[in-house]
Amino acid sequence: MYVANKTQERYPWWAGNARFIELSNTFIVAHLAQAALIVLWAGAFTLFELAVYSPDAPLYTQGLILLPHLATEGWGIGANGAIVDTGVWFSIGAIHMVSALVLAGGAYFHYTQIPASLALGSKRTARFHFEWQDAKKLGFILGHHLIILGLGALLLVAKAQYFGGLYDAQSGSVRLVLAPTLDPAVIWSYRTHLFDVANLEDLVGGHIYVAILLIVGGIWHILVPPFKWVERVFFFSGDGILAYSLLGIAITGFAASYYCGFSSLAYPEEFYGPTLELKSSLLPRYFEANPTLSGGYTSRVWLANAHFYLAFFFLQGGLWHFQRAAGFDISSVLENWEENRIAASENPSLIYQAPRLLQPQVVTVLDYSVPYAEARPYFKVNFRDNDYLYRPVQGISHSDLTVLDRAEKTGIEKTLYQTTYQFQKEAPLYQFQKQGIAKKDALFGYGKNSSEPLYERSKKLATQSSAYAQPIETIFYEPKSQS
Repeated sequence: MYVANKTQERYPWWAGNARFIELSNTFIVAHLAQAALIVLWAGAFTLFELAVYSPDAPLYTQGLILLPHLATEGWGIGANGAIVDTGVWFSIGAIHMVSALVLAGGAYFHYTQIPASLALGSKRTARFHFEWQDAKKLGFILGHHLIILGLGALLLVAKAQYFGGLYDAQSGSVRLVLAPTLDPAVIWSYRTHLFDVANLEDLVGGHIYVAILLIVGGIWHILVPPFKWVERVFFFSGDGILAYSLLGIAITGFAASYYCGFSSLAYPEEFYGPTLELKSSLLPRYFEANPTLSGGYTSRVWLANAHFYLAFFFLQGGLWHFQRAAGFDISSVLENWEENRIAASENPSLIYQAPRLLQPQVVTVLDYSVPYAEARPYFKVNFRDNDYLYRPVQGISHSDLTVLDRAEKTGIEKTLYQTTYQFQKEAPLYQFQKQGIAKKDALFGYGKNSSEPLYERSKKLATQSSAYAQPIETIFYEPKSQS
């Protein structure tokens, strides 16, 4: 089963989004459904981890990955990282379940109430219709995405400043961040040691700057269409946009894995376990120098390695779609190679012939080899007498064409045509007879040194004194008689 876009490009059945290439609203339906599944997973696994959670052991020893995140944000945490309220965790899990239901309802609404293509909807709906080659509209949609991401960063800032604060691993308590760092020089200095954030003020200040950049960038993309050089450099196609999206996710995944592996501020040791080391080899991985658990792994090991390898596969997906956007399809290359291999194996005569000889040879003497030309003399070409249908005369002459019926006796079994060419002095075709009849061959096979005329002079049959006394006598030319 295949799907195809407007250009009839075929996609396999598992390339699910390919069927929505020209259906902008159905494309939104699919993404809303995917978002609903992600939020459903977050809520369901929060409740699952809460069900298996034991207050008698640290979080990082129980194989939990979502509850440590909630604890880092200060939900239900007391002094020194003690867990004092798990009810708030249950509420957050339930909120995610309800949110997943809302997203699923939005997908259902788009699927049933709006045409498959937004271009067929109302004027307000048609504003969000897009085509992959429309750089201006894609920039408009990108702007809205950036603004939403900026608002998400501001939610963390609001939680840190106004809604209970964040857990501070340095003080071992949950506190409000009332004075986030807004000095651009301090924030800029972290570009050389991005994973060594010193305190919560710098962490929250960095989120403020990130939120501002995202919102301003979103407004810019909404108001200003892409420049011409951007349209020339970037690929505006389904594969191109998907490639850039996957590459962006890969970058954030690698950043999250490094923060999780090395940062004890963003990922406190009370909830994730000791920081890790990275083994860079054929198979990179994060590991504990001194294992905390005799069996199993801490939450930090799970998260750091999971983020790293998920980011790695997102990177491969981005590169795969990028080469498709660039017009290079590795699958077609492999298919062509396989077809050529099969053709060569089933037809052994379809192989490369080295030009060792000038004439075609039988299949048995053909082989694969580097092209090679034998050295030949400049003024002479050597041929075998029995190989060619036509060739110039090479010292084998015959007196005339009548001996061609004896050609097989001369060893020239395959000679199609051969004759002698003799140079003669120019002479008039009609000339007076000077000698007797030739006994040898003439020109063109009838004589070699012939000087006898082919036609002799006319003869009068009778002689009259007056031309008008008698009727005009007949005068004609006749061939010279042969004796």
